[in-house]
Amino acid sequence: MVPPTHPNQSDIGTLEGKVAVITGGSKGIGKAIAYGLAAAGAKVVIAARTRETLEQVAVDLRESGAEALAVPTDVTDADAVERLIQGTLDAYQHLDILVNNAGIGHFGPVVDFMPSDWDTVINSNLKAVYLCTKSALSPMLAQGSGQIINVLSVAAKVAFEASSAYCAAKAGALAFTKVLASEVRQQNIRVTAVLPGSVHTPFWDEIPQHPDFEQMLKPEHVADTVVSVCQQPSGMVTEEVVVMPPLGIL
Repeated sequence: MVPPTHPNQSDIGTLEGKVAVITGGSKGIGKAIAYGLAAAGAKVVIAARTRETLEQVAVDLRESGAEALAVPTDVTDADAVERLIQGTLDAYQHLDILVNNAGIGHFGPVVDFMPSDWDTVINSNLKAVYLCTKSALSPMLAQGSGQIINVLSVAAKVAFEASSAYCAAKAGALAFTKVLASEVRQQNIRVTAVLPGSVHTPFWDEIPQHPDFEQMLKPEHVADTVVSVCQQPSGMVTEEVVVMPPLGIL
C-alpha cells in the first residue's frame, strides 16, 4: 500500500496556463479532479454524457473564478472524442493534461454475466482510455509536452468476485498505461496510472451490496493525488503507479 506523496511546496510546479481535459467530469472523482486542477490554476474542460449536470459543474467552476468549458461527450464514440479534443484546441489552442477518469461498472458472476454488459464495461473503462489518449496525443506530440493520467482502480491488480469485466478492463488499462509510457517518454509526455481503492461516489448508487461508506476514500483524496502528480517537476514523477488505500475493497 503506497500512499500519495506530498512534495515540499518549493518543489511544486504551477498549473497556471495549463489546459486539462477531464472525462467523467460531471460528478464524483472527475468533478473533484476538475475543481482541484482549477484551484491549482489550470483551465479545465470537462466531458461527460449528461449535458445538464455537466453544464452546471462548468457554471459553478466559472463562478469560483476558474476558466471552464463543458463538452458533452460519449467517450466510447471515436467521433465524439475527436470533437472533444478539437473543441478544446479551438477554445484554448493547446492541451497539456488529459485525465481519463470516465468509466462504469456492471457486476455479477461470470456464468450469469450478459455479453452486452461485458461490452459496456470494457468499452467505458478500456476502449475509452485508448480513444481519448489517441486523440489527445496528436497535439501533445506536436507541442513536445503533455501529461496523461489514467484513473483506474485497485481492481487492476486485485481480483474481486463478481467483477470479471471490471477487473479485466482496469487491468487492461494499466497495461495500456505502461505501454504508452514507454512509447512517449522520449517525447516529453508523462503517463501515470492512479489506482484508488473504494471511493464514496454515485458509482455505488445502484449496487445494493457495497463496502461501508465510512471506510471509503472521498473523491477529494483521489483529486489531491492527481493534482500532486501534475504539479511535480518532470524529473520527479514519470510513469509511476500510485496506489491509494484501502487495498482490501474494490
